[in-house]
Amino acid sequence: MATVRYVFDAEIPVAAECDVLVVGAGPGGVSAAVTAARNGAKVALADLHGAPGGTATFGEITPMMPNHYSPDGVKEHTHPLDGPLYLDIMKRMNSYLPAPLRRSEFGSYVGVDYIVDKNLISLAMEDLCLEAGVKMLYHFRLADVQREGRRIVRAVFQTKSGLMAVDARNFIDATGDGDLAALAGCAFEFGEKGSGYCQPMTLCFKLCHVDRDRVDWPAMQAAYKEAQRTGRLHCPRENILTFRFHDNDVVHFNTTRVVKKSAVDALERSEAEIEGRRQMREIVDWLRAEIPGFENARYLSVAAEIGVRESRRILGRAYLTQEDFVRHATFPDGILRCNYNIDIHSPVGTGTSFVRCTLAEFYEIPFGCLLPRDVDNLAVGCRAISVSHELHASSRVMPPVCSTGQAAGMAAAMAAKRGIDVSAVDGVELRGELRNFGAQL
Repeated sequence: MATVRYVFDAEIPVAAECDVLVVGAGPGGVSAAVTAARNGAKVALADLHGAPGGTATFGEITPMMPNHYSPDGVKEHTHPLDGPLYLDIMKRMNSYLPAPLRRSEFGSYVGVDYIVDKNLISLAMEDLCLEAGVKMLYHFRLADVQREGRRIVRAVFQTKSGLMAVDARNFIDATGDGDLAALAGCAFEFGEKGSGYCQPMTLCFKLCHVDRDRVDWPAMQAAYKEAQRTGRLHCPRENILTFRFHDNDVVHFNTTRVVKKSAVDALERSEAEIEGRRQMREIVDWLRAEIPGFENARYLSVAAEIGVRESRRILGRAYLTQEDFVRHATFPDGILRCNYNIDIHSPVGTGTSFVRCTLAEFYEIPFGCLLPRDVDNLAVGCRAISVSHELHASSRVMPPVCSTGQAAGMAAAMAAKRGIDVSAVDGVELRGELRNFGAQL
Protein backbone atom coordinates (compact mmCIF):
# COMPACT_ATOMS: atom_id res chain seq x y z
CA MET A 1 0.00 0.00 0.00
CA ALA A 2 1.32 3.45 -0.93
CA THR A 3 1.99 5.90 1.90
CA VAL A 4 2.06 9.69 2.22
CA ARG A 5 3.58 11.97 4.82
CA TYR A 6 0.96 13.76 6.92
CA VAL A 7 1.77 15.87 10.00
CA PHE A 8 -0.82 17.39 12.32
CA ASP A 9 0.22 19.76 15.11
CA ALA A 10 -2.50 21.82 16.78
CA GLU A 11 -4.15 22.77 20.04
CA ILE A 12 -7.36 20.75 20.53
CA PRO A 13 -10.13 21.24 23.10
CA VAL A 14 -10.57 18.94 26.09
CA ALA A 15 -14.16 17.71 26.03
CA ALA A 16 -14.11 16.18 29.51
CA GLU A 17 -11.93 15.45 32.51
CA CYS A 18 -12.89 12.47 34.64
CA ASP A 19 -11.79 9.75 37.00
CA VAL A 20 -12.66 7.02 34.48
CA LEU A 21 -12.98 7.16 30.72
CA VAL A 22 -14.70 4.17 29.14
CA VAL A 23 -14.28 3.86 25.39
CA GLY A 24 -17.01 1.81 23.74
CA ALA A 25 -20.68 1.72 24.77
CA GLY A 26 -21.51 -1.91 24.12
CA PRO A 27 -22.61 -4.35 26.85
CA GLY A 28 -19.17 -4.33 28.45
CA GLY A 29 -18.68 -0.58 28.24
CA VAL A 30 -22.10 0.30 29.61
CA SER A 31 -21.66 -2.20 32.44
CA ALA A 32 -18.24 -0.69 33.22
CA ALA A 33 -19.45 2.91 33.14
CA VAL A 34 -22.57 2.33 35.23
CA THR A 35 -20.71 0.24 37.82
CA ALA A 36 -17.95 2.84 38.18
CA ALA A 37 -20.46 5.70 38.46
CA ARG A 38 -22.67 3.88 40.97
CA ASN A 39 -19.57 3.42 43.11
CA GLY A 40 -18.66 7.08 43.23
CA ALA A 41 -16.41 7.69 40.24
CA LYS A 42 -16.77 10.58 37.79
CA VAL A 43 -17.24 8.71 34.51
CA ALA A 44 -17.34 9.58 30.82
CA LEU A 45 -18.41 7.05 28.19
CA ALA A 46 -17.37 7.67 24.58
CA ASP A 47 -18.70 5.81 21.55
CA LEU A 48 -18.44 6.20 17.80
CA HIS A 49 -22.20 5.73 17.36
CA GLY A 50 -25.12 7.95 18.34
CA ALA A 51 -26.54 5.47 20.86
CA PRO A 52 -25.27 2.75 23.20
CA GLY A 53 -25.51 -0.97 22.57
CA GLY A 54 -22.48 -1.78 20.43
CA THR A 55 -22.93 -5.12 18.69
CA ALA A 56 -26.22 -5.72 20.51
CA THR A 57 -27.66 -2.64 18.79
CA PHE A 58 -25.71 -2.09 15.59
CA GLY A 59 -24.82 -5.73 14.94
CA GLU A 60 -28.40 -6.84 15.65
CA ILE A 61 -27.28 -9.72 17.87
CA THR A 62 -29.93 -11.88 19.53
CA PRO A 63 -30.43 -13.73 21.80
CA MET A 64 -28.35 -13.42 24.97
CA MET A 65 -26.59 -16.76 25.04
CA PRO A 66 -27.01 -18.88 28.21
CA ASN A 67 -24.43 -18.43 30.93
CA HIS A 68 -26.57 -20.11 33.59
CA TYR A 69 -25.56 -22.37 36.47
CA SER A 70 -27.33 -25.07 38.47
CA PRO A 71 -25.53 -26.84 41.36
CA ASP A 72 -27.48 -30.04 40.64
CA GLY A 73 -27.34 -29.72 36.86
CA VAL A 74 -31.12 -29.40 36.53
CA LYS A 75 -32.26 -26.79 33.98
CA GLU A 76 -35.24 -25.76 36.08
CA HIS A 77 -32.87 -24.81 38.90
CA THR A 78 -30.52 -22.62 36.91
CA HIS A 79 -29.70 -18.99 37.65
CA PRO A 80 -27.62 -16.49 35.68
CA LEU A 81 -23.91 -16.36 36.46
CA ASP A 82 -23.91 -12.68 35.44
CA GLY A 83 -25.24 -9.71 37.34
CA PRO A 84 -26.24 -7.32 38.62
CA LEU A 85 -25.53 -5.14 35.55
CA TYR A 86 -26.44 -7.83 33.03
CA LEU A 87 -29.79 -8.34 34.75
CA ASP A 88 -30.33 -4.59 35.14
CA ILE A 89 -29.96 -4.20 31.38
CA MET A 90 -32.27 -7.10 30.60
CA LYS A 91 -34.93 -5.99 33.06
CA ARG A 92 -34.89 -2.41 31.80
CA MET A 93 -35.12 -3.61 28.19
CA ASN A 94 -38.03 -5.82 29.26
CA SER A 95 -39.83 -2.79 30.71
CA TYR A 96 -40.08 -1.22 27.26
CA LEU A 97 -42.15 -4.13 25.93
CA PRO A 98 -45.95 -4.06 26.01
CA ALA A 99 -47.35 -5.81 29.06
CA PRO A 100 -48.30 -9.09 27.32
CA LEU A 101 -44.71 -9.64 26.17
CA ARG A 102 -42.92 -8.75 29.39
CA ARG A 103 -41.13 -11.47 31.33
CA SER A 104 -41.92 -11.92 34.99
CA GLU A 105 -38.47 -13.28 35.89
CA PHE A 106 -34.95 -13.67 34.57
CA GLY A 107 -33.87 -16.70 36.55
CA SER A 108 -34.03 -20.18 35.03
CA TYR A 109 -33.11 -20.40 31.37
CA VAL A 110 -35.81 -23.02 30.78
CA GLY A 111 -38.35 -21.77 28.27
CA VAL A 112 -36.68 -18.37 28.13
CA ASP A 113 -34.71 -17.34 25.06
CA TYR A 114 -33.63 -13.89 26.33
CA ILE A 115 -34.50 -12.11 23.09
CA VAL A 116 -32.58 -8.89 22.43
CA ASP A 117 -34.46 -6.08 20.70
CA LYS A 118 -31.77 -3.79 19.31
CA ASN A 119 -33.87 -0.67 19.79
CA LEU A 120 -34.98 -1.45 23.31
CA ILE A 121 -31.58 -2.52 24.60
CA SER A 122 -30.17 0.79 23.38
CA LEU A 123 -32.86 2.71 25.28
CA ALA A 124 -32.30 0.56 28.36
CA MET A 125 -28.56 1.10 28.36
CA GLU A 126 -28.90 4.86 27.94
CA ASP A 127 -31.39 4.96 30.82
CA LEU A 128 -28.96 3.20 33.14
CA CYS A 129 -26.04 5.41 32.13
CA LEU A 130 -27.92 8.67 32.59
CA GLU A 131 -29.44 7.58 35.90
CA ALA A 132 -25.95 6.77 37.18
CA GLY A 133 -24.63 10.19 36.13
CA VAL A 134 -22.36 8.98 33.31
CA LYS A 135 -21.35 11.70 30.84
CA MET A 136 -22.27 10.39 27.39
CA LEU A 137 -20.01 11.35 24.47
CA TYR A 138 -21.66 10.20 21.24
CA HIS A 139 -20.10 10.31 17.78
CA PHE A 140 -16.65 10.24 19.42
CA ARG A 141 -14.46 7.98 17.28
CA LEU A 142 -11.18 7.03 18.97
CA ALA A 143 -8.24 8.38 16.98
CA ASP A 144 -5.19 8.31 19.25
CA VAL A 145 -3.88 8.25 22.81
CA GLN A 146 -1.20 10.22 24.55
CA ARG A 147 0.94 8.13 26.85
CA GLU A 148 3.62 9.08 29.37
CA GLY A 149 5.72 6.18 30.55
CA ARG A 150 3.41 3.34 31.57
CA ARG A 151 0.33 5.55 31.81
CA ILE A 152 -2.20 6.93 29.35
CA VAL A 153 -2.89 10.61 30.05
CA ARG A 154 -5.62 11.25 27.49
CA ALA A 155 -7.53 9.83 24.58
CA VAL A 156 -8.05 11.78 21.36
CA PHE A 157 -11.26 11.48 19.34
CA GLN A 158 -12.46 12.53 15.92
CA THR A 159 -15.80 14.30 16.35
CA LYS A 160 -18.14 16.48 14.31
CA SER A 161 -16.31 19.40 15.93
CA GLY A 162 -12.92 18.10 14.84
CA LEU A 163 -10.38 16.50 17.16
CA MET A 164 -11.18 16.59 20.88
CA ALA A 165 -9.43 15.10 23.90
CA VAL A 166 -10.66 13.47 27.10
CA ASP A 167 -8.37 13.39 30.14
CA ALA A 168 -8.77 10.69 32.78
CA ARG A 169 -6.97 9.08 35.69
CA ASN A 170 -7.89 5.56 34.54
CA PHE A 171 -9.16 4.15 31.24
CA ILE A 172 -11.31 1.18 30.26
CA ASP A 173 -11.08 -0.31 26.78
CA ALA A 174 -14.55 -1.53 25.88
CA THR A 175 -14.14 -1.19 22.12
CA GLY A 176 -14.48 -4.94 21.54
CA ASP A 177 -11.46 -4.92 19.25
CA GLY A 178 -8.99 -3.63 21.85
CA ASP A 179 -8.51 -0.40 19.90
CA LEU A 180 -7.56 1.75 22.88
CA ALA A 181 -5.04 -0.77 24.17
CA ALA A 182 -3.53 -1.22 20.71
CA LEU A 183 -3.14 2.55 20.23
CA ALA A 184 -1.43 2.66 23.63
CA GLY A 185 1.11 0.11 22.40
CA CYS A 186 -0.17 -2.94 24.29
CA ALA A 187 0.84 -6.36 22.98
CA PHE A 188 -1.91 -8.62 21.69
CA GLU A 189 -2.65 -11.94 20.04
CA PHE A 190 -4.75 -12.33 16.92
CA GLY A 191 -6.46 -15.37 15.41
CA GLU A 192 -5.96 -19.08 15.86
CA LYS A 193 -2.56 -20.74 15.86
CA GLY A 194 -1.78 -22.13 12.45
CA SER A 195 -4.07 -20.21 10.09
CA GLY A 196 -3.76 -16.87 11.89
CA TYR A 197 -7.42 -16.15 11.14
CA CYS A 198 -10.08 -15.13 13.65
CA GLN A 199 -13.57 -16.54 13.89
CA PRO A 200 -15.69 -15.33 10.94
CA MET A 201 -17.82 -12.22 10.91
CA THR A 202 -21.60 -12.46 10.45
CA LEU A 203 -24.14 -9.97 9.17
CA CYS A 204 -27.41 -10.62 11.04
CA PHE A 205 -30.84 -9.79 9.65
CA LYS A 206 -34.55 -10.36 10.26
CA LEU A 207 -37.33 -11.29 7.87
CA CYS A 208 -41.01 -10.72 8.59
CA HIS A 209 -44.22 -12.04 6.99
CA VAL A 210 -42.87 -15.58 7.32
CA ASP A 211 -45.54 -18.29 7.68
CA ARG A 212 -43.67 -20.35 10.27
CA ASP A 213 -46.37 -23.01 10.41
CA ARG A 214 -45.71 -23.92 6.78
CA VAL A 215 -41.92 -24.05 7.05
CA ASP A 216 -40.46 -27.55 7.13
CA TRP A 217 -37.31 -26.62 9.00
CA PRO A 218 -35.38 -29.92 8.51
CA ALA A 219 -36.26 -29.87 4.79
CA MET A 220 -35.02 -26.29 4.60
CA GLN A 221 -31.63 -27.36 5.99
CA ALA A 222 -31.38 -30.15 3.42
CA ALA A 223 -32.34 -27.76 0.61
CA TYR A 224 -29.71 -25.30 1.86
CA LYS A 225 -26.95 -27.90 1.55
CA GLU A 226 -28.13 -28.78 -1.96
CA ALA A 227 -28.12 -25.09 -2.93
CA GLN A 228 -24.54 -24.84 -1.67
CA ARG A 229 -23.57 -27.95 -3.67
CA THR A 230 -25.03 -26.59 -6.90
CA GLY A 231 -23.52 -23.13 -6.46
CA ARG A 232 -26.82 -21.34 -5.89
CA LEU A 233 -25.63 -20.21 -2.46
CA HIS A 234 -22.08 -19.14 -1.58
CA CYS A 235 -22.33 -18.84 2.19
CA PRO A 236 -19.80 -21.33 3.68
CA ARG A 237 -21.73 -21.90 6.91
CA GLU A 238 -22.80 -25.54 7.31
CA ASN A 239 -26.44 -24.75 8.12
CA ILE A 240 -28.98 -21.97 8.48
CA LEU A 241 -28.96 -20.63 12.02
CA THR A 242 -32.20 -18.90 13.02
CA PHE A 243 -33.77 -17.61 16.21
CA ARG A 244 -37.27 -16.57 17.18
CA PHE A 245 -38.28 -12.98 17.86
CA HIS A 246 -41.24 -11.48 19.70
CA ASP A 247 -43.53 -11.69 16.67
CA ASN A 248 -44.38 -15.12 15.30
CA ASP A 249 -43.93 -14.07 11.67
CA VAL A 250 -40.38 -12.78 12.28
CA VAL A 251 -37.27 -14.95 11.86
CA HIS A 252 -33.82 -13.76 12.94
CA PHE A 253 -30.90 -15.06 10.85
CA ASN A 254 -27.38 -15.49 12.21
CA THR A 255 -26.30 -17.34 9.08
CA THR A 256 -23.97 -15.36 6.84
CA ARG A 257 -20.30 -16.23 7.28
CA VAL A 258 -17.43 -14.06 6.10
CA VAL A 259 -14.11 -15.84 6.54
CA LYS A 260 -10.46 -14.83 6.26
CA LYS A 261 -11.13 -11.13 6.82
CA SER A 262 -9.70 -9.02 9.65
CA ALA A 263 -12.07 -6.87 11.68
CA VAL A 264 -9.22 -4.47 12.46
CA ASP A 265 -8.08 -3.96 8.87
CA ALA A 266 -10.12 -1.08 7.44
CA LEU A 267 -10.11 -2.35 3.86
CA GLU A 268 -10.87 -5.96 4.79
CA ARG A 269 -13.68 -4.93 7.12
CA SER A 270 -15.23 -2.91 4.29
CA GLU A 271 -15.01 -5.97 2.06
CA ALA A 272 -16.61 -8.05 4.83
CA GLU A 273 -19.61 -5.72 5.02
CA ILE A 274 -20.16 -6.04 1.28
CA GLU A 275 -19.73 -9.82 1.31
CA GLY A 276 -22.13 -10.21 4.24
CA ARG A 277 -24.87 -8.34 2.40
CA ARG A 278 -24.16 -10.27 -0.81
CA GLN A 279 -24.66 -13.56 1.04
CA MET A 280 -27.82 -12.18 2.66
CA ARG A 281 -29.34 -11.20 -0.69
CA GLU A 282 -28.65 -14.67 -2.08
CA ILE A 283 -30.17 -16.39 0.94
CA VAL A 284 -33.33 -14.26 0.94
CA ASP A 285 -33.90 -14.68 -2.81
CA TRP A 286 -33.44 -18.45 -2.42
CA LEU A 287 -35.79 -18.67 0.56
CA ARG A 288 -38.55 -16.84 -1.29
CA ALA A 289 -38.15 -19.00 -4.36
CA GLU A 290 -37.59 -22.41 -2.81
CA ILE A 291 -38.86 -22.70 0.77
CA PRO A 292 -42.62 -22.85 1.47
CA GLY A 293 -43.58 -20.29 4.08
CA PHE A 294 -41.06 -17.70 2.89
CA GLU A 295 -42.82 -16.67 -0.34
CA ASN A 296 -43.92 -13.32 1.10
CA ALA A 297 -40.96 -12.74 3.40
CA ARG A 298 -39.85 -9.13 3.69
CA TYR A 299 -36.71 -7.53 5.02
CA LEU A 300 -37.65 -6.28 8.47
CA SER A 301 -34.22 -5.25 9.72
CA VAL A 302 -30.60 -5.58 8.63
CA ALA A 303 -27.69 -5.01 11.00
CA ALA A 304 -26.12 -1.59 10.56
CA GLU A 305 -22.72 -3.26 10.68
CA ILE A 306 -21.33 -6.76 10.50
CA GLY A 307 -20.99 -8.67 13.76
CA VAL A 308 -17.44 -9.43 14.91
CA ARG A 309 -16.79 -12.52 17.02
CA GLU A 310 -13.05 -12.14 17.46
CA SER A 311 -10.20 -9.76 16.76
CA ARG A 312 -7.40 -8.62 19.08
CA ARG A 313 -6.88 -10.33 22.44
CA ILE A 314 -4.82 -8.01 24.65
CA LEU A 315 -2.05 -9.82 26.50
CA GLY A 316 -2.50 -9.31 30.23
CA ARG A 317 -0.93 -10.14 33.56
CA ALA A 318 -2.83 -13.42 33.54
CA TYR A 319 -3.72 -15.63 30.58
CA LEU A 320 -6.27 -18.43 30.28
CA THR A 321 -6.45 -21.31 27.81
CA GLN A 322 -8.74 -24.22 26.97
CA GLU A 323 -7.02 -26.18 29.76
CA ASP A 324 -8.48 -23.76 32.30
CA PHE A 325 -11.93 -24.31 30.78
CA VAL A 326 -11.58 -28.10 30.97
CA ARG A 327 -10.30 -28.13 34.56
CA HIS A 328 -12.96 -25.60 35.70
CA ALA A 329 -10.27 -23.29 37.03
CA THR A 330 -11.05 -20.95 39.93
CA PHE A 331 -8.93 -18.10 41.27
CA PRO A 332 -8.76 -16.02 44.49
CA ASP A 333 -9.17 -12.93 42.29
CA GLY A 334 -11.81 -14.42 40.00
CA ILE A 335 -14.05 -11.59 38.82
CA LEU A 336 -16.62 -13.56 36.83
CA ARG A 337 -17.84 -17.12 36.32
CA CYS A 338 -18.65 -18.65 32.96
CA ASN A 339 -19.93 -21.99 31.67
CA TYR A 340 -20.79 -21.03 28.11
CA ASN A 341 -19.40 -23.65 25.73
CA ILE A 342 -16.28 -23.14 23.67
CA ASP A 343 -18.07 -22.42 20.40
CA ILE A 344 -15.71 -21.92 17.44
CA HIS A 345 -17.14 -21.03 14.04
CA SER A 346 -14.55 -22.15 11.52
CA PRO A 347 -12.18 -19.26 10.73
CA VAL A 348 -11.56 -20.64 7.23
CA GLY A 349 -14.84 -22.15 6.00
CA THR A 350 -17.44 -24.71 6.98
CA GLY A 351 -18.01 -26.17 10.44
CA THR A 352 -18.56 -25.17 14.07
CA SER A 353 -16.73 -27.00 16.85
CA PHE A 354 -17.68 -27.24 20.52
CA VAL A 355 -16.14 -28.10 23.86
CA ARG A 356 -19.01 -28.32 26.30
CA CYS A 357 -19.46 -27.38 29.94
CA THR A 358 -22.34 -28.74 32.01
CA LEU A 359 -24.83 -26.63 33.95
CA ALA A 360 -23.18 -27.76 37.20
CA GLU A 361 -19.70 -26.55 36.17
CA PHE A 362 -18.01 -23.22 35.52
CA TYR A 363 -14.60 -21.62 35.30
CA GLU A 364 -13.48 -18.22 36.59
CA ILE A 365 -11.58 -15.41 34.91
CA PRO A 366 -9.01 -13.70 37.15
CA PHE A 367 -8.58 -9.94 37.37
CA GLY A 368 -5.17 -10.18 35.71
CA CYS A 369 -6.81 -11.09 32.39
CA LEU A 370 -8.29 -7.58 32.32
CA LEU A 371 -4.97 -5.80 32.97
CA PRO A 372 -2.64 -5.22 29.99
CA ARG A 373 0.99 -5.96 30.67
CA ASP A 374 2.21 -2.71 29.13
CA VAL A 375 0.05 0.04 30.70
CA ASP A 376 -0.79 0.58 34.36
CA ASN A 377 -3.94 2.72 34.27
CA LEU A 378 -5.90 0.69 31.73
CA ALA A 379 -8.32 -2.22 32.12
CA VAL A 380 -10.02 -4.17 29.35
CA GLY A 381 -13.79 -4.33 29.78
CA CYS A 382 -14.87 -6.18 26.65
CA ARG A 383 -14.23 -9.47 24.81
CA ALA A 384 -10.60 -8.50 24.07
CA ILE A 385 -9.28 -9.88 27.38
CA SER A 386 -6.13 -11.97 27.84
CA VAL A 387 -7.24 -15.46 26.81
CA SER A 388 -6.43 -17.92 24.04
CA HIS A 389 -8.37 -18.23 20.78
CA GLU A 390 -10.20 -21.25 22.21
CA LEU A 391 -11.11 -19.78 25.60
CA HIS A 392 -12.19 -16.54 23.91
CA ALA A 393 -14.85 -18.57 22.08
CA SER A 394 -16.52 -19.07 25.47
CA SER A 395 -15.93 -15.74 27.22
CA ARG A 396 -16.82 -13.54 24.21
CA VAL A 397 -20.64 -13.75 24.42
CA MET A 398 -22.60 -10.82 25.82
CA PRO A 399 -23.56 -11.94 29.39
CA PRO A 400 -19.96 -12.64 30.54
CA VAL A 401 -18.84 -9.52 28.66
CA CYS A 402 -21.25 -7.55 30.88
CA SER A 403 -19.52 -9.08 33.90
CA THR A 404 -16.09 -8.30 32.44
CA GLY A 405 -17.06 -4.65 32.06
CA GLN A 406 -18.64 -4.64 35.50
CA ALA A 407 -15.37 -5.85 37.06
CA ALA A 408 -13.31 -3.28 35.15
CA GLY A 409 -15.70 -0.54 36.27
CA MET A 410 -15.58 -1.59 39.93
CA ALA A 411 -11.77 -1.74 39.84
CA ALA A 412 -11.62 1.73 38.29
CA ALA A 413 -13.97 3.11 40.95
CA MET A 414 -11.81 1.60 43.70
CA ALA A 415 -8.74 3.15 42.06
CA ALA A 416 -10.45 6.54 41.85
CA LYS A 417 -11.23 6.55 45.58
CA ARG A 418 -7.59 5.83 46.41
CA GLY A 419 -5.88 7.93 43.75
CA ILE A 420 -4.09 4.91 42.28
CA ASP A 421 -3.84 3.16 38.93
CA VAL A 422 -6.33 0.41 38.25
CA SER A 423 -3.52 -2.16 38.03
CA ALA A 424 -2.68 -1.46 41.69
CA VAL A 425 -6.11 -2.61 42.88
CA ASP A 426 -5.95 -5.88 44.82
CA GLY A 427 -7.85 -8.54 42.88
CA VAL A 428 -9.01 -10.44 45.94
CA GLU A 429 -10.40 -7.25 47.44
CA LEU A 430 -12.04 -6.47 44.08
CA ARG A 431 -13.76 -9.85 44.14
CA GLY A 432 -15.19 -9.02 47.55
CA GLU A 433 -16.46 -5.63 46.39
CA LEU A 434 -18.08 -7.25 43.36
CA ARG A 435 -19.77 -9.84 45.58
CA ASN A 436 -21.12 -7.05 47.81
CA PHE A 437 -22.34 -5.28 44.68
CA GLY A 438 -24.38 -8.36 43.73
CA ALA A 439 -22.04 -10.26 41.41
CA GLN A 440 -22.53 -14.04 41.27
CA LEU A 441 -19.21 -14.95 42.92
